[in-house]
This record gives sequence, structure tokens and C-alpha cells, in this order.
Amino acid sequence: MRNIRQASRLEHRLDKAMEVFWEKGYYDTSIADISARTGLSRDVIYGGYGNKKKFFEMLLARYRSTYVAEWFTPLEMPDATLVQVAAFFHQFRNLPEPADKLGCLMCVTSSEVSAQVRSIERIVSRFLGDLRSLIRAACVRARERGEVRPTTDPDAVADYGVGAVLGLWALVRSPMPRSAIDHYVNGVQTFLGGLRPAGDGGGEG
Repeated sequence: MRNIRQASRLEHRLDKAMEVFWEKGYYDTSIADISARTGLSRDVIYGGYGNKKKFFEMLLARYRSTYVAEWFTPLEMPDATLVQVAAFFHQFRNLPEPADKLGCLMCVTSSEVSAQVRSIERIVSRFLGDLRSLIRAACVRARERGEVRPTTDPDAVADYGVGAVLGLWALVRSPMPRSAIDHYVNGVQTFLGGLRPAGDGGGEG
């Protein structure tokens, strides 16, 4: 029982450490900041993970397996088509904490450090590649089933989708009103609805 409590306490501290990076960014976060927020000592961090970069990489992997895994759920359905892509974007209308204020840790990282640190760049690139592949696969299925026009280009739809995700997460972190996010999502839904064959109705609301 004691081991379970200790593991739970560590998980909580790791989530707090993730939020520090999420709020401040990689470069503006110090080990002292992490220790102050989480209670994890410098010795524990360096002894367990080697250095700040490796600790951050572990937290990115943790973020991918928790927040992103849940967020990707509609897209990862075995028979996902554009209905699920629309459901995926609908999630931006009601984001959970702390994503509703901090945005996406992967997207923040992609603009801040990925070009300078190759190991982190690979993590972020894999995330964006997975997102693109899932949207593309959903579009291919929709085209095979006649749910979109036969001329629909899955690569173009996937690139648009990834761009829309990056734009939406940037809006979330900005001082723009929440209504701006709804308007952006409306635009994405209109785009998706416009891919349907003529006379087949509209997109998801």
C-alpha cells in the first residue's frame, strides 16, 4: 500500500513538472522552478533522468501517452472517417484543464525548441506525423466509401487538418476570446462538410 501511495505521489509530481514546462516553455523553465512547484530535488531529477533535456523528453513521452492519447481517441477508431475527424475538432469547443489555458505542450515545443534540439525535434515530428497520418487515413476511408468527392486529395486534407490544429492551439494560448475558437472550429467543420458529394448535406456541427 505504501508503494502505491509513493507511486501516486510521484505521478502527481511529474504532472506538476509537466505543467511548469507547459506554462513557461523549455528554455524559461529551470530545475529550481520544477523543484519549487513539485518538491522534486535537483538530485532526484539529475539522478533519475540525467539532465533537464532528458527529463523534459520523458515528460513529452508522458504527455503523449496521456493527454494526446485521449485527444486522439476519435481519430484512432478503427473505422474512422471524416465524421470522426469532425468529432476530433469538436473537442476544441470544450477543452479540459489545463489545456484550455495552456494549449498543447507538443505544439508549444514545436515552435520553441524542436529546430535546435534534434532529439526533441524527433519527438514532436513523430507527434505531428501521427496526427497527419490519422487524418489522412480517415479521409482515404471516407473516399473509399463515397462519403467525400472522388477527387478529394487525402494529403491536402491531412495537411489542412494539421495546420488547423496548430492554429487552434495557438488561439487557445492567445488572449483572443473563446468565441474565436468556436469560429475557427466552425470554419473547419464547413471545410469538412464541403468535401461531401453534391447534395449530400453538410458537415458536423
